[in-house]
Amino acid sequence: MFGATKRKFSDVTFQEIDLDDESTKSICQKYGVHSIPHVVFLDGSGNVLYNGGPNRDEDGFAAQIGQYH
Repeated sequence: MFGATKRKFSDVTFQEIDLDDESTKSICQKYGVHSIPHVVFLDGSGNVLYNGGPNRDEDGFAAQIGQYH
């Protein structure tokens, strides 16, 4: 789902985070990411537009992104 949706939105930056990686702990803490899957949508200024669970199917996830795109 993630890869296919990522290809549909070439102008959107997608980042995958490993919760167990020490180098990403601060970003997980900043956005309250404790489990996966989890998505955070930010605007161009870094303001949080959405922080929570993703829609779990490809079309639903694309629609979810489209709400903020």
